[in-house]
Amino acid sequence: MSLTTLLGNGNLSIAAIPAYYLLAQAPHAAALIYTTNGKVSKWENVNPKGEATKTAINKKIGPQRYAVYERLKAAHANCMENMPLFIAAIVFGNMAGLHKVEGSGGLNWFAGSFLLARAGYNIVYALNATQGQSYLRTLFWFLSVGQCFRVLFNAASILV
Repeated sequence: MSLTTLLGNGNLSIAAIPAYYLLAQAPHAAALIYTTNGKVSKWENVNPKGEATKTAINKKIGPQRYAVYERLKAAHANCMENMPLFIAAIVFGNMAGLHKVEGSGGLNWFAGSFLLARAGYNIVYALNATQGQSYLRTLFWFLSVGQCFRVLFNAASILV
């Protein structure tokens, strides 16, 4: 199936799954680029999650830049943790026929707004430096997760 066929079909919700996967990888890629000053080949790839690697990064880039690195890695981890919930909403929503619903009750709207909320989450997480800014990140999290629950509850009411 080509992208043109997918776009003509009108059910972009399934295509949102690989789109979300790429969105989830963005903070990880940004962390690598940020900590290596764009020289990703210099990234410690033998044990990248090890404490020795984290300590070496902290010494190399300093505590303020390391805090950004930590937030980028946390944003990536949170995206990966929320992926099963998003995929479940897409799968059960399609099973329930929500892909045929137009507007805000449909899966295309859900998929697009979910991706936007998660993009906002990633950006705010990477850039926030205060407690007040962290509340905006939490709002984006609640919006995205709440949308998944809405779709799952709608699907559950149909698939009885």
